[in-house]
Amino acid sequence: MKKPLLFAALLASQLAFSQASTDVCSSNTIITVGSSCTPVTGNLFNATQGGPTPPCTSNRYDMWYRFTVPANSNMVRIQVTLPATSVGLSTSNTYVEVFNTSACGSVAAGVSLACNTISSPRFYSGLTAGATYYMRVFTTSNPNTAPSSRYDFSLCITSNDNCNTATTLTPNTDLVYSVQGALGTVGTTPTGCATGTPDDDVWFKFVPGSPAANIVLSNLGSNLNTSGIRYQLLKGDCGSLTVVDCGSGTGTFPHLNLTPGDTYYIRVYSNGSSALTSNANFTINLNHIAGSVGSSRMNEVFKQVNLSPPSLLKDPWEVTYGSDGMLWVTESKGYRLFRINPSTGVRTTVLDLSQGSTFFSTPSDQAFNMQFDIGTYNPQGGFAGLAIHPKFLDPVTPKNFVYVSYVHEYLSTAPSNGGTFYKNRIVRFTYNTSTGLLESPVSLCDTIPGSNDHNSQRMIIAPVGGTDYLFYAAGDMGAGQFSNRFRPMHAQDPNYYEGKILRFNLESDGDAGAYAQWLPNDNPYGQSAVWCIGIRNNQGFAYDKDKNILYGSSHGPYSDDEINVIERAKNYGHPIVIGYASDGNYDGASAGTNNTTSSCPDIVSESATAASIGTSYKDPLFSAYAVSKASIQAIWKTNSPPGNGSWPSEGWSGLDLYKNSVIPGWKNSLIVSSLKWGRLLRLKIGSDGNSILPIGGYDTISYFGSTNRFRDLAVSPDGRDIFVIMDRSGTTSGPSAANPIVPGCAGCLTKYTFLGYRDQSNKSTIPTYVDVSDPGTNNVCVPVNSAIINDDNNNLWVPITGPDGNVVAEIKANGQNLGVVTASVYKNNGALRQYLGKRYMDRNLTITPAVQPTNPVNIRLYISNAEIAAMTGDPLSSITNVNQLKILKNQDACRGTVGSNTTLIDPDYIEAHGTGGYVIGGTISSFSSFYFGAALITLPLDLLTFKGTLIDNTTLLEWETANEKNTDQFIVERSIDGRNFLAIGTVAAAGNSSANVKYNYTDAAVTTLPSNVVYYRLKMMNQDGSFSYTTVVKITLTDIAGRLSVYPNPASSVANVSFNAGKAGAASWKLINKSGATVLQGSVNLKAGKNLIPLNIQHLAAGTYHFVFTGADINKNINIQKL
Repeated sequence: MKKPLLFAALLASQLAFSQASTDVCSSNTIITVGSSCTPVTGNLFNATQGGPTPPCTSNRYDMWYRFTVPANSNMVRIQVTLPATSVGLSTSNTYVEVFNTSACGSVAAGVSLACNTISSPRFYSGLTAGATYYMRVFTTSNPNTAPSSRYDFSLCITSNDNCNTATTLTPNTDLVYSVQGALGTVGTTPTGCATGTPDDDVWFKFVPGSPAANIVLSNLGSNLNTSGIRYQLLKGDCGSLTVVDCGSGTGTFPHLNLTPGDTYYIRVYSNGSSALTSNANFTINLNHIAGSVGSSRMNEVFKQVNLSPPSLLKDPWEVTYGSDGMLWVTESKGYRLFRINPSTGVRTTVLDLSQGSTFFSTPSDQAFNMQFDIGTYNPQGGFAGLAIHPKFLDPVTPKNFVYVSYVHEYLSTAPSNGGTFYKNRIVRFTYNTSTGLLESPVSLCDTIPGSNDHNSQRMIIAPVGGTDYLFYAAGDMGAGQFSNRFRPMHAQDPNYYEGKILRFNLESDGDAGAYAQWLPNDNPYGQSAVWCIGIRNNQGFAYDKDKNILYGSSHGPYSDDEINVIERAKNYGHPIVIGYASDGNYDGASAGTNNTTSSCPDIVSESATAASIGTSYKDPLFSAYAVSKASIQAIWKTNSPPGNGSWPSEGWSGLDLYKNSVIPGWKNSLIVSSLKWGRLLRLKIGSDGNSILPIGGYDTISYFGSTNRFRDLAVSPDGRDIFVIMDRSGTTSGPSAANPIVPGCAGCLTKYTFLGYRDQSNKSTIPTYVDVSDPGTNNVCVPVNSAIINDDNNNLWVPITGPDGNVVAEIKANGQNLGVVTASVYKNNGALRQYLGKRYMDRNLTITPAVQPTNPVNIRLYISNAEIAAMTGDPLSSITNVNQLKILKNQDACRGTVGSNTTLIDPDYIEAHGTGGYVIGGTISSFSSFYFGAALITLPLDLLTFKGTLIDNTTLLEWETANEKNTDQFIVERSIDGRNFLAIGTVAAAGNSSANVKYNYTDAAVTTLPSNVVYYRLKMMNQDGSFSYTTVVKITLTDIAGRLSVYPNPASSVANVSFNAGKAGAASWKLINKSGATVLQGSVNLKAGKNLIPLNIQHLAAGTYHFVFTGADINKNINIQKL
């Protein structure tokens, strides 16, 4: 055996030190120049220095290529990229060089066009169309260290100098390009609205998936910035293009009314009369503006935006909306953790545990990397679960811990379907607020079994007895089915971690031993992490802090996906009770592979088994598709319907709890993601948290049916956005696959933003099961949820909801953007209110948009049955039936009684809404307060004028009245935000007067206020206690010497401090947190007049900070609120 071994060793040595195949010019590789990048892979391992010495460096371990310039073009773009494994190469030691020759024999330093690092795409212009050029990729570092993958790279060469070679844009992806040396197409392309001289244009194309898209141009080179950048949007075929639109400069340019599926071209060029030859780079990005999508039988309309392009994320597994305002997303096959901006999709890698990763620099930390080739051994899940400490970035006692669960090691594969074995790990990392990266890994547990099926791996942090713990779902490892058919089933044995929910400490409790310190001492099964047993494949958690209930979602075998209430020491039945014990639908079958033996025991009687388990057994809160015993028997015995894609088990995965009240009817709902049928489902929870209520007669409601497998979801803190991540594999069956209602996007992170309801015959399609809101507190103005009306929904019915999640009002703005719309509701308790003998309803509401409409808008105002009954039951109301009601509108702020004259609005319609109330539809020209009654309400005073003037650092308020009757006094009220007013003084009224009466009031304290703008109004009191408000007067204070103010305030990233100095001088400032520590400080040389100090507070934790400003004759301070 010695000779064969010697030969094998020599062969291995020869292979290990073999020279790169294209190491000399004569052995070059031909690269085809295309319109879009099609990478060619290369490797510099053991390359030599055979070519000419380049002008940019001396060492040149190279590989050679040649390319031919396309016809009608004289420029190319060359891009070299490095994979993660290429640790021997970098963007600073790797170069690309092009030679102006078409023969290897002529390659020399004298014909080098240029050599550059690969830190960015490189552009070579002035080339000859149809000519061949030689080039090389080389490194300055000797590439002789194994393995060869250290020197991998990919290369692509593109040219898009004319329409026929237009580069296809990938949505939401920045592409760096240049007009440097490009040939123009003057005279061959329609000018249309174009300006400038298109003598150096480059071309791009895209096919919109929705009727609107943004073209984003940025990062101009200096010469292009001087010349000016221009673009045209065109449509049609390259030989017969039609101009759609034009634009100039940098920024985001929206284009509406596109035709989905058609091809559009973007032509970019410089404005100047001569073509640019240098510094002409730019960045182009295309963002699809998603149209609204219908969602379900409940008619909600959402906006869909893909925050990542298809397949960019390698099977995202967990999405969590962090307390830092970012989305944290794990990548199950890429073994990376991202922080992703929920608005822009911009992502940052905060952790990389892939095999061979150099994210960590020390061997001890690199030992936490995945220890197997995922291409060879592919576990179910992988880098999966995530949990963030509740005190992450806490301003007082931060606990910047992030917990991750992942498959760490491959162990073995047993023969004859005995299972594939891995080792799973839970690791705690610490977030470094300076670098924005995770560091300091600490292993909580590295003995959790793993598999190629049913790893589960979902995690959540939830309290028990007031202390937070980490809960981890360990699946049954697929025991009893497929390649794990004879793997031992341990879900019922508390001595094993398979098929359990586990519980760990968030921090060491000080117990001796590497494992014991992370195990709570009061876990129910001794020194074990086991919390409860009998779990098949729990892939979702949600915690209700109000009811102290932990929910879990788990896959069923042939049917009966479960929602469970997770409790200490409970037994959830698997594999001997599936779904509800009482229905017995698995009697005579098993939870394993159908119609054969497996490690899953046969089920004789589910009800009897549950009874034998005793009080520790717990039925699911909800079991989905709990089909009959006959259906299970058909699947079990005859595989009918064939294949698990058609079985009534949907694969419920990620779980979240919707506690917000923005979307009507959604409050207190569980939202679960579906793998097999590609959608979200909603279940309404009863008030006790232990029951499921019907939603419009259905037990579940489906949303966003797609051809993708929905893995997990997260809800934004304000409840308007739902974020979904999807596997790269698609659904193959089920209602969503057959009739998708949203576009597919494999492996995407997608945001769905609630917009409202579609219009039908000038009425809303809101479902009638959504009840009329009860504000919850009587005899006070209750602020309700704000709405946003913009381009996305200004022709939809946009609801305003109360704290209970039910509907208060709806607005259809008829194409007008009203911005943020705030509202308040007053509900009277007691006798019907009256004014001057006129009764009006127990409910009134005030609606205030940021922008008042300029044209009529439609409204729907909701009232309850009890409020109608109170009106019809009072003979003095003049209302005997609901159709006699009128809308009474005035300019009051929200209050308990009518305060000013009303305008009568005849309703467009009044109709019953469900069983709980009525809706009154109307058309209005502006918003304010709305009352309900039979007749107008008028007040005994005419206010002729009310104005304010800034004089000598004081505010002078003046007003004039006429026809006063029984007027008592005027209360002067002041506000710094236009919403919250405080009384600052009173002025006695004339009482009764037929003549005009003039009044005034001086506010001498205006300069002490922490605001650049101050608002005033009058509360006009009558002798009988009734009152009304005037309109608001606004005073701007920016020119007052000594004024210190902040805008915006609150702020999320930059707070601008403004100080109006009376004279020039020096000053210093500091920003102090609530603990008294200085977090920022600095100094400034003031000039006379306005001075601006921008504060970068993006890195600070949310909370209130104190800004102190001192100098000669200066001692000012103001509070700043960080969001």
